[in-house]
Amino acid sequence: MTPAIYEAITTALKREPLPLDKVYTLAKDRGSNWHQAQIHLFLACMDGVEVEATPEKTPLVRLGQRTEKEELVEAIIQVVQSNTGKPMLAAEIRRQLPKRFVTTEEKIKALAKETPVLEVFGPGRIRYKG
Repeated sequence: MTPAIYEAITTALKREPLPLDKVYTLAKDRGSNWHQAQIHLFLACMDGVEVEATPEKTPLVRLGQRTEKEELVEAIIQVVQSNTGKPMLAAEIRRQLPKRFVTTEEKIKALAKETPVLEVFGPGRIRYKG
C-alpha cells in the first residue's frame, strides 16, 4: 500500500463510508497488488479507520473521529497541493492555513517530515510528492 493509494482511499472515505469490496476496487485501480483480505487487515489496524461487520457479506469501511493533529496534517497537505506542485516555505503554509489552526513553522516542518506525501528540503521548504 503506497501513501498515494492510502490517500486516495481516505479521500473517498471522507465523502462516505464504503463497502470493503469498493475500497478494494479503488486500491486496485490505483495500482495496488494486495488481496482484499490484506487490505481488510491493513484498514482494521489503522488508527482513525473503522471496519464494521454488516449483515451483508462485505464489511463497511468508514473514517472514525480524527485527531486535531490529523486534521492539521490534512490542512497542510491541502495548502501545499494548492500551490501547483511548487515548494512552499513553512511560514507561507502557516499563513494559508484556516484560522482555527494555531501552530508554528517548526510544528509544520515536523509534521511534514512525518507525512509520507510531503517532503521537507532546503531551508524549510515543503513540497507535495504524492
